[in-house]
Amino acid sequence: MKIYFLKSLCFIALLIFLISCNNTESVAKDEKLKTDSTTEERIKKNKELKKFTHFTNEPGITGLFEVPEMLTLCRKDSSPSSKMPEAFARNFGLLEKDLADLKITSQGAAGSIYYNNDTSNLIFECVYPIADFPKDKPKKSTIVVLEASPMIIYNHYGEYSDLQTAYDNIKKYLNENKMIQSGPMREFYITNPIKVKDHEKWLTRIMVPVMNKK
Repeated sequence: MKIYFLKSLCFIALLIFLISCNNTESVAKDEKLKTDSTTEERIKKNKELKKFTHFTNEPGITGLFEVPEMLTLCRKDSSPSSKMPEAFARNFGLLEKDLADLKITSQGAAGSIYYNNDTSNLIFECVYPIADFPKDKPKKSTIVVLEASPMIIYNHYGEYSDLQTAYDNIKKYLNENKMIQSGPMREFYITNPIKVKDHEKWLTRIMVPVMNKK
């Protein structure tokens, strides 16, 4: 598994629920039932909201989806923005070591979570989605469940340094559709830049939790 590098940063944040890897399977099932019930209620109230089945790779806004909770393996750290590529390489390397030690594989693209926008000391989290709770406790990382939420999905193609254009487009879309951001965004790096040399083909999927303006 290759390490994902970013050339630049976008300042985003994400609400997460930290949970112990010792949580029982029954607790996870109970929480899923609650989430499913809430999902159906929200879809009924919002005609534009679609229940998640799969994401397309079409550029730009692909729709408003009820995105289910995501189980992830995470590493939290901090770094000045100038040293983020090295910080990302270090943390994804440790995540990949835990994946190997736990004998599990990532169930999706690598992602990032930001907790502030202080370029002198960015607090962030690197994440890999996983399918199930591992049997053993990870040594270098934490098991995190990202909550379910209605989200606008935006596919950005191109350099990571151009992501601000995507955020500007999302902001314009929300204003035009009388929506507001209801929580921090998620960012996932679908394309492995080590394997794909054409920068125009690099896909970053941005997921923005939203709600209608009151």
